[in-house]
Amino acid sequence: MNNRPEQLVPHFDRLPEPEQIVQMATWLAQAGLQSLELVNEAAGLRLRLCVGQADSGTAPAAPSGAVASSAAGAQAVTVTTAYFGRLCLAHPSRDVPLAPVGTKVAQGEVVALLALESLLLPVVAPVAGTVTEVIGQSGALVGYGAAVMRIRPD
Repeated sequence: MNNRPEQLVPHFDRLPEPEQIVQMATWLAQAGLQSLELVNEAAGLRLRLCVGQADSGTAPAAPSGAVASSAAGAQAVTVTTAYFGRLCLAHPSRDVPLAPVGTKVAQGEVVALLALESLLLPVVAPVAGTVTEVIGQSGALVGYGAAVMRIRPD
């Protein structure tokens, strides 16, 4: 029987601080795990962390959740969020959108931001191409895997 007073799994009665989320993601990657989900139904909280397993010497993988979909006969790639937060289609200190419809973007280019308190997390283009549709609303609270925009690959 365990008589230790400390608790191995902390109470999940509020969302962790951004630094704690980064630490959990680091531990997941170090352990070779791809995801972790914490749920507290009584408090109405759900946190899902997903990390990519990149090989050294290769380009970073596209964010999880980037999916191809058919749009008017052409293949389009839906850009999705890899985290949760408030969607910013422009940098908070500028009025210019990062990637409006018609913009040509490179693979890995920042096309939107997620604001989590004072932390800004990038949402990157999984492919090079042209932005054909902006789905997300600026300022909306979005969860993991939310569709932000569609890109027609070059």
